[in-house]
Amino acid sequence: MSKICCVVNCSNTYKNTTNVKFYNFPNKPYQSELKKQWIYAVKRLDNNGQLWYPKPHSVICSEHFVGNKRSNDSNSPSYIPSLFPEVYKKKQVNIKQLSDRYIRTSNRQDKKLKMMINDDKSSEVEIIEPLQCESLNCVSNVGIQVMFDFNNTNPFKFECEFNKLNNDVGTQANIPLLNNISKISNTKDIACGPNVSCLNMNSFLGYHSITNESQLKDLTSTTFKVFNLLLSFISDSCYSTVSKENRLMIFLIKIILGISYSAIGVLFNINRTTVSRIFYSVLNSLVSKTKHFIFWPNKKSILDTLPRAFKQNYPNCRCIIDCTENIKTEQPSTVEQRVNMYSRYKNAYTVKTLVAITPSGLISFLSKCYGGRASDTFITNDCGFLSKLEKGDEVLADKGFPGIKVSCENKNSILIMPPFLHNGRFSENEVVETYNIASVRIHIERVFAKLKTLGILNKITIDLLPQVDDIMHICCVLINLQNPIIKD
Repeated sequence: MSKICCVVNCSNTYKNTTNVKFYNFPNKPYQSELKKQWIYAVKRLDNNGQLWYPKPHSVICSEHFVGNKRSNDSNSPSYIPSLFPEVYKKKQVNIKQLSDRYIRTSNRQDKKLKMMINDDKSSEVEIIEPLQCESLNCVSNVGIQVMFDFNNTNPFKFECEFNKLNNDVGTQANIPLLNNISKISNTKDIACGPNVSCLNMNSFLGYHSITNESQLKDLTSTTFKVFNLLLSFISDSCYSTVSKENRLMIFLIKIILGISYSAIGVLFNINRTTVSRIFYSVLNSLVSKTKHFIFWPNKKSILDTLPRAFKQNYPNCRCIIDCTENIKTEQPSTVEQRVNMYSRYKNAYTVKTLVAITPSGLISFLSKCYGGRASDTFITNDCGFLSKLEKGDEVLADKGFPGIKVSCENKNSILIMPPFLHNGRFSENEVVETYNIASVRIHIERVFAKLKTLGILNKITIDLLPQVDDIMHICCVLINLQNPIIKD
């Protein structure tokens, strides 16, 4: 198939034209802005009435460039296509005016460059008169060896001449001023030596480069105690040249910082595919070993550790629940996933999960992940949380859970939510109740604030979607292993 110029009403092709060149649209990464300018200049619309976007084989002929040739000079009128058929109803381009302007600009730049060169040539040069030797004695096979110490003295120059008719002639200079030069000192010009500070710098060697707990926290947000605990869950591998400590560190860096596999590979000097395999391997090991790290405590344990802030108003509080703010993901591959995961609230594809914490701030329940389209009520009824409630349990929630009130009553439990507004204003008792609930329910927001610091949850990539439940589990485990949010 013969390529045809993409400009509307231009029928030039490779076959029916001579002395006409065809150019592909700029496609280099650094030419993205130039490509946009070309597209805007062509101003072609697609079948949907949107601005047309060129395909890899789309071309534009040289007749639409000033001078019938494209230029790579951004100041040239031929840098962007500007000559189009009358159907474009554009202002006619004055080719002579554009060409003259380009020539004037080029001449000014050349003139400025020449002036800069002339200025450099006109620099003054300091001429130093050389010292003259009083006499020269020609001696055959004699070398020159003179010891100088230039500290606090001006350097001396001397010039010797000899009869070119003689062969194998050396010179020996007797300079009386040498008697005034001090003895040689052991000094060295540091400008000529190596930069010792650079030579002493050590490269990053993974876990063995960590010298204190502060460095470990910066990379993994864990203490040595927690790191060693997680390390005990990872088995040695005879198939990997990467140490067990570095494999755990690679995994935690991905979770905490959320950087790409390629970036981590640069740090550890390994390939990105190796980093990916290590991440999934450690993920599977830790998930299977830490299932019991998120558990539902018995009622007696909850009441024995109940913080003082709960004892007055909510002495039977079993947990505080809320759904995580929608965690953004990349666009799913299937239509069904896109429908279930699209959140109108976030205007993006997201996942969400139900989290319950004890009054002391420990994550005690984590549901599987649901698409962003699912409501908080649906997730709570579907995930199995209600089956864990016992008679007399108080559950604190926000206003997004009115649909589970009946289910809680069926379990002889009490759902406590802030009061809804009636008759345009709150009563005095409702204001007090709202304040009391907010003062203790804030603790689950503090847990969510910790989850937000985990870089991997900033945006879940397509390759991580199948493991999003395991990733959320590990994230909650890491939060539970940190210092408690309530010190009571």
